[in-house]
Amino acid sequence: MKTSTSLSESFKLRKSVTISERVGKALQGNEMQNVSRDELLAAFELDTEAGVAARNALISGAHFDLWLDPVPAVEILGICSARKRNLQRRGKQTLGFTETLAILRQMGEQGLLVAYVNDRDRGGYYFQLFLDPDSLKVIGCIGVNTFSGDDPATDRV
Repeated sequence: MKTSTSLSESFKLRKSVTISERVGKALQGNEMQNVSRDELLAAFELDTEAGVAARNALISGAHFDLWLDPVPAVEILGICSARKRNLQRRGKQTLGFTETLAILRQMGEQGLLVAYVNDRDRGGYYFQLFLDPDSLKVIGCIGVNTFSGDDPATDRV
C-alpha cells in the first residue's frame, strides 16, 4: 500500500534537513562544520524589531534550522513580496518586511542563506532570517504571527 504525501509535505521532507545532517554532506575542509544555537545568535547584528524578536525567541529555546544552499536575493525578494501581500490580505501581524525587502532589492543576484526560528509553540512568531554566507551575519529578518485567529496546527506562513 502506497502512503499519500501532500506536495507541501514532500517539499519539506526534501528541503528541511537538520543542520547536523546537512553540514556533513554539504561542506568539507576548513569550512563551517556545525551551526549551533550560539553561532546563530552570534550572527545577529540586526537591531530591527523583527531581528530583536527573533534573537530573543532563539535565546528562549525556539526551534531553528538553516539551509546551507545559497539562494539569490532576487528570488527571495519575489517570494517575500508575494508573501507580504498574502499575509496583509489575511490580516496577519508581521514584522520586518519593509526593511528586509529594501535590503533584498539592493542585494541583486548575491546568494543568501535562509534560516528560520519557530517560536509558534510558545505563542510567538515564525521568523525567516537571511544571512550573508561569507560573514554568516543576519542581514534581514521577517516575522509572522500566525495566531491571529487561525488554527496554529494547520496555518501556513
